Amino acid sequence: MLTTPEKDSSCPRCGGLIGDTRLEWEPHGGGISFSCLSCDYERRIPATGPSFWDDYPALWQLRIRWSGETVSLKEAALLRQFVPGFRRQSIAEVREFLGSASGWTVDELSEPSMRQIRQDAEDRGFQVEVGARGSDRPQVRLPRPGSGTAGYCVRLSPSFHERGFILATFGPEGGAVSIARGNSSRETVDVPSARGLRFLEEVTALEPLSIPDVSTLGLDGISLECLVQEARGNHRFFAWSPRPDKAPRQHGFVGALFRLAMDVARESGTVEYLEQLHMYVEDVLPAKVFEETPRRIRLFGMLSSTHAEALRSLFAGVRPGEPIVMDLSNLEGMGTLLHPLFARFHARTGRTVWRVSAPAARHLEEAGVSKDCLYEDLEQARAALLRG
Repeated sequence: MLTTPEKDSSCPRCGGLIGDTRLEWEPHGGGISFSCLSCDYERRIPATGPSFWDDYPALWQLRIRWSGETVSLKEAALLRQFVPGFRRQSIAEVREFLGSASGWTVDELSEPSMRQIRQDAEDRGFQVEVGARGSDRPQVRLPRPGSGTAGYCVRLSPSFHERGFILATFGPEGGAVSIARGNSSRETVDVPSARGLRFLEEVTALEPLSIPDVSTLGLDGISLECLVQEARGNHRFFAWSPRPDKAPRQHGFVGALFRLAMDVARESGTVEYLEQLHMYVEDVLPAKVFEETPRRIRLFGMLSSTHAEALRSLFAGVRPGEPIVMDLSNLEGMGTLLHPLFARFHARTGRTVWRVSAPAARHLEEAGVSKDCLYEDLEQARAALLRG
């Protein structure tokens, strides 16, 4: 049990009133913090007795490095032999997926999994770095027990992107979502009541206090640490890239939080971060349509050949002759099999301009789109489209 401050406690420095207590969940033992409402005095009382986290073994981080600045064809072929997510891909697809990265990091490994992957990699000549799970995870502060507020959180440890978390809290005064990227960037926004109710209905149907861990593990996905705090109790479970067919409750919990965050996030940095995580969490085409004048279609994250049919449908929904701004400013890459789809869309009767990231520009040029139609700035792209 956690120790708690006395109800009639006052500040030992100035005698002022002590504010609400706060329960802090941390990897190796939590505690209760409280502060004075009149001065800057603050105190933390550590947990006594077993920590909520102590039932879980230490987790490990592993990084595989290759000999050059980018992975070679031979090294990509070797990775296919022991990385589960690469076995169904060609050597060229593995190499393209890894892009310009000089190594590959995977988090949240159990010790047996870490040792097996390390052995497999070193047997094939890779350099491997191993360490206990780092302390750089963004810290989550959940609502205090007995406050009437429920908390639902997922810590995100993607293979190729920055760590973060999504925390949704709901109480007597309404709901709020906090979205963190690393330890410095954080946005907190209120949740409209109708949207919050829809989220709570989704989560309640999953019976979140009994969702089990998912034992499946790999190297090219996302490690997820999920936290639940309700009046009935607390719960934590782990999952690695849960799919709706294999782990529907785990996938449903993470997906509900992710969609809620996508719906309410407003700051550009937060939105871009969530878009980058889309490929780890959702299977649908990463696209948004903005009913502006001219209309804007935004594609983001990673596009693969599995998105081909949805992409055809999206392009088919554009009216003949309609001017369109295609916003690919947060696109990180695409499969080359999609190039003909982009080429045909650009060649349609309506005029199209493209706002691009550097990877998007490279892919579009390879697909035959002229550099004259590519812009880094959205306003420049709009102005060019209006000029005809």
